[in-house]
Amino acid sequence: MFQPDDIAPHLDIAALLPAAKDAFRAISDGSAQAPVYVLHPNDMADIHVKSACLPDCPIFTVKMAGWSQVLIDRGEPASSGLIVVFDSITCKPIAILQDNHLISDYRTAAAGAVVAELLVPVDAANALVVGTGMQARLQVEALLLSRRVPQIAVWGRDPQKSEQLRDDLAKTHSETEFSLVGDLAEAVPLADVILTATAAKDPVIDANWLRPGQHITSVGSDDATKCEIDPQVMAKAAIFVDACTSGESFGSPHRAIAQGIITADDLTEIGTCLTHGTVRDPKGITLACLSGLGIQDLTAVRHLWQKIQAAAQLDLTGKAVT
Repeated sequence: MFQPDDIAPHLDIAALLPAAKDAFRAISDGSAQAPVYVLHPNDMADIHVKSACLPDCPIFTVKMAGWSQVLIDRGEPASSGLIVVFDSITCKPIAILQDNHLISDYRTAAAGAVVAELLVPVDAANALVVGTGMQARLQVEALLLSRRVPQIAVWGRDPQKSEQLRDDLAKTHSETEFSLVGDLAEAVPLADVILTATAAKDPVIDANWLRPGQHITSVGSDDATKCEIDPQVMAKAAIFVDACTSGESFGSPHRAIAQGIITADDLTEIGTCLTHGTVRDPKGITLACLSGLGIQDLTAVRHLWQKIQAAAQLDLTGKAVT
């Protein structure tokens, strides 16, 4: 079993970009098997069970990741979980990565970085991050990997957490000016890029606040009960998802489809853009809704596996290196 301290030193958003792109392409070309199950053991928690395998990959993975409002209320990290690694030939388990959601956090950030490369305007002058947790911070870092955004504003429901996130980001990104905003209705129209990373059950971004030319990346709506973006936004935006199946099932696209605002045909998979290219309409709104799939965990683990195993002197099948 590997603990968070064994895994954290090997996590890097930029280094995981190829893994994220591999995952998106595998989703769109149909080579990935990646079922998702979401359980709600109580009305303040959820458990995601995400598995995946790929042809000719020596390992496959099954992840169980939890989120709990009770932990938040206690002042503890909200996320927990582990990834079990199996040998693809024998199907025997060969390792447990007790990562407490770290791999999920970083592979989601890498997915956000891919989206930034594809969809964020190269001349974006300011951004707004909605949320104050780990993923809010990582999505800002993902954005700054490919875009030099000179001004970024932070909004959160808890002023202390908002201030802490702003201060933490300012320490590590001196080339960017970070500020706090208190009114989303005023802040959203001013932002060229909007990053949402919340567990909101109802939209935090109203369609009436948006203007042509903006890009939104939403990473918080990872099940059918959550929705960060007003479904009416879908009527006037180009919508990108990690998988059409997840877009139909989770988050803002799911709610917009249920309300008859759009159909599944209005969703574009990011892997398709990587393969065939995409042309961004400078007068349009782009929206990327990422709910996450097990294939993203697998490609991230495959990338990290040699580094983690090298530290433990094991090979890809879990055998000791002699």
